[in-house]
Amino acid sequence: MDSFSSSKKRMLTLAVLCAVGGSLPVMAAPADGDVVRTKDVIVTATRTEEEVKVVPQAVEIITSEDIEKIGATDVYQALRLASNVDVGTAGMAGHNVMIRGMDTNHTLILINGIRQAGEDTAQTQNVYALNRLSLSDIERIEIVRGPSSAQYGSDALGGVINIITKKSAKSEPSIMAGVSTGTESVNNYYHIDFGQHDKFNGTLDMRFSKWRKNVRPDSEGSNYYGPVFDVHFDGNYDLGNNQNLNFSAGYYNERSQADYADSWTSSGAFQTKKDSKEWYNYKRYDYSLAWTGNNEKHDWMIRSFYSYLKKDNRQYNYRDTFPGPMETILGGLYPKYDWDHSEYSLWGVEGKDSIAINDDHTLTFGAEYRSTDVEGTRMGDGGDNVHQVSQTGNGYTNTKYYSEKDIQTYAAYIQDEWMIGDKLLVIPSLRFDHDSTFGGETTPKIGATYFINDHNRFKVSWGKGFKAPTVSEMYMNMHRSMGGGIVNTIGNPDLQPEETESWDISYEFDNDKNWGKITYFQNDVKNLITSTPIPGLNDPDGGEWWYQNVNVDRAQINGIELELGHNFNKYFTVKATSNWLDATDDSTGERLSNRAKNITTLQLSYDDLKPYGYTVMLWSQWVNKYRWTESMGYGDDANSIPHDATYNTVNFVVNKKFGKGNRIFAGVDNIFDKKNYDVFLDGRIWVAGAEWTF
Repeated sequence: MDSFSSSKKRMLTLAVLCAVGGSLPVMAAPADGDVVRTKDVIVTATRTEEEVKVVPQAVEIITSEDIEKIGATDVYQALRLASNVDVGTAGMAGHNVMIRGMDTNHTLILINGIRQAGEDTAQTQNVYALNRLSLSDIERIEIVRGPSSAQYGSDALGGVINIITKKSAKSEPSIMAGVSTGTESVNNYYHIDFGQHDKFNGTLDMRFSKWRKNVRPDSEGSNYYGPVFDVHFDGNYDLGNNQNLNFSAGYYNERSQADYADSWTSSGAFQTKKDSKEWYNYKRYDYSLAWTGNNEKHDWMIRSFYSYLKKDNRQYNYRDTFPGPMETILGGLYPKYDWDHSEYSLWGVEGKDSIAINDDHTLTFGAEYRSTDVEGTRMGDGGDNVHQVSQTGNGYTNTKYYSEKDIQTYAAYIQDEWMIGDKLLVIPSLRFDHDSTFGGETTPKIGATYFINDHNRFKVSWGKGFKAPTVSEMYMNMHRSMGGGIVNTIGNPDLQPEETESWDISYEFDNDKNWGKITYFQNDVKNLITSTPIPGLNDPDGGEWWYQNVNVDRAQINGIELELGHNFNKYFTVKATSNWLDATDDSTGERLSNRAKNITTLQLSYDDLKPYGYTVMLWSQWVNKYRWTESMGYGDDANSIPHDATYNTVNFVVNKKFGKGNRIFAGVDNIFDKKNYDVFLDGRIWVAGAEWTF
């Protein structure tokens, strides 16, 4: 393969040219008018505390203050201005979470460095994960772009999003109460800081939300809507001698539903009229216990965690009864009552230690064990302990296969932070994972930062990543009524890990008034898992289609990330980002779907720096040649027609401050009400809210 096609050469040339004259890590403007650069510290990139300007990887931090300034009411809105992170709507519910053009299931989402139990198919992994988090509980969001398997193992093909929750920061107790409403949801939320009580401190967060119903004009059904509740507790006990015991516990409950309008579907010589309604009951429980400590030489952590997600999905299809024996024959294809039940559990234990060998070397090493279990009706007859279960609703009984399967993973890793002289930092790392299904996988990574002077630096990084096939991809035998028939998806226990090899090079600059960065990256992806029709089994006339998961796809994803910023004075700041993406399916030469060729954002921020003043943000975003596909048919006759969409939105938010911890805010996305339902651009979206601290 020629990794430097003409288009890639042009992109790399543009990156170098921009770097030569480029000008970047955000500035803070204190009240005295002098502009200074903040020393943001990130822990996700290296599993140790390092300044953003130092780490070789492409990283970004979104603080709770940033979240307030853009008027976000959920985590997706908090990420909407992150560089080269796409959180676009995914179908009826949830969002894609794509970093550098990689699929949503190639992003590793962590909470305080911990994985959470969740859906594990290519279409559902991470799609709902950020819905289950309360924004008021977030201290900051750390983003690492590019493969990070050398630090975190499987799933980090595209990068990592690590959400750091708030810890107790006050000696005296306090309560923050907030409320927001808008086009998409109504929320009230609470952050309780218990303060310091002898050796104990802790926080409690609660959220009560209701997602509003929305039906697109071109859709036969609504989004998922209904009530959501979650609560999270974090407690810390000081053991003395710089040692701490931390315990956290979380609970999430969602009781949403979706409505479907009347629609006519055709199969063979007959038609049915369906008027459906679905109910979803999701519950998740999360626990962790950690022992941490540090001294002059060591900084260690030992932690155990458990996460469990339970899902019930019930569907009622209101249709006329087929005449005579046809009801018995066709009732399986078009059931009046359909039901699915799934349970996902994740248990793990991990430990690490960072040792200051000397002034030039910090050695970090660690190990972990994880056990992942999936069981339910969507596993069908593909797992262990297969048996039949029945569920009755609306006078009808649905019987399905029920089975389970689990996977164990062992891993160990080592990393060295090596300062060579006073100009060059080199960070090599290596990790080995052993999976109970496919065996071992070794992933190396090396990055370097060269400091030209205090304001200029070059960064380069190379590494490999992998994503192990999930339980569902290997063992799920799902038979589900949809699209006027039965769609059967068959797992494949012979699947191999998806793999990527990536490198990037960056130039960064910052001074008293300006900052900027330019990055070129190249990503070679292979063994992508996809679902393909099984030849000879599809029966369109009988309303039945068969698919199996296989390793077939290979892709090249390359691009440029550009960021420029300028402080006009202590009140006004302008920032521009532009991300160019060349994402191609090697087997067809076609662009990959659900990705834009370019996304450019221009932001203007104002802060009067008064405790009872205002902050205002105005930004415009241009999306150029967003590729989406129109799916036609099922099985052997399935095909996709590619389309491109180009559009621009203008967005605005204002905060009125009433002293520290108190504010009211309002904002409008897509002020000019532009619409394109094919890419889920639904028109104007508004939000308003208030927060008060006692």
